[in-house]
Amino acid sequence: MSQQQAQVKITGITDTGLQRSANEDHIGFDEGLGIAVLADGMGGHKAGGTASRMAVDSVLENLKKLINQETSVPITSSQLLAMVSNTISDSNSEIYQASSVNSDFKGMGTTMVAAVIKGSQLVVGHVGDSRAYLFRNKFLSRITRDHSLLQELIDKGFYTELEARTATVGHVVTRALGTRAEVEVDAARHELEHHDLVLLCSDGLTDMVSDSLIEVVLQDAQDVESAAKTLVELANEHGGRDNISVILVQVQAGS
Repeated sequence: MSQQQAQVKITGITDTGLQRSANEDHIGFDEGLGIAVLADGMGGHKAGGTASRMAVDSVLENLKKLINQETSVPITSSQLLAMVSNTISDSNSEIYQASSVNSDFKGMGTTMVAAVIKGSQLVVGHVGDSRAYLFRNKFLSRITRDHSLLQELIDKGFYTELEARTATVGHVVTRALGTRAEVEVDAARHELEHHDLVLLCSDGLTDMVSDSLIEVVLQDAQDVESAAKTLVELANEHGGRDNISVILVQVQAGS
């Protein structure tokens, strides 16, 4: 795709699911600037919800400020990578500090996945097991790697991806925002094509709905709104054991 700015359409849904009393997920996006952010909180509904909200609000606002400051000068790939990684790291510090001074929030944390589209570039940064996928030419591919015990066991050959879906290993996240003073953020750049679709989601979707079924939904969907709604409905139909959050970013023709 050329370097001209892609036009994007963004829709997002967050749902409590069927078995949780509160929603600890939080989402945010800015369609005009091509920014989408999603977090899945941990540490009880009060603390977890606070952590996810703090993470999304911090990352979204800081990315908006940084990108607005750079409108007169093209942002390079390395600059965009640094922006995404640094804003996520900064939010980690804010959450960790809040948990240190307020006993109600002690031990709180959150996963995070953030995407920024600038020109033909997609930069995704993440911590934890909330995921980003790229849907292109009717095929879905995951572009993040979970920071979890289960993913480490898959990498070591104890489980295949298919076997892992029914493994009895509990949800153990090996990296999260707010649980330590510093965190390592994974960030990567991808070249976009017209009509690509970027999916950000919490594990409330991916634990309930397989990648192959997500792919079918995206293949059949008439628009991003109906696709997001269908994905959330399917997660609930399959048990809805956790909060479910979905953001879909549709890449359209450049201006």
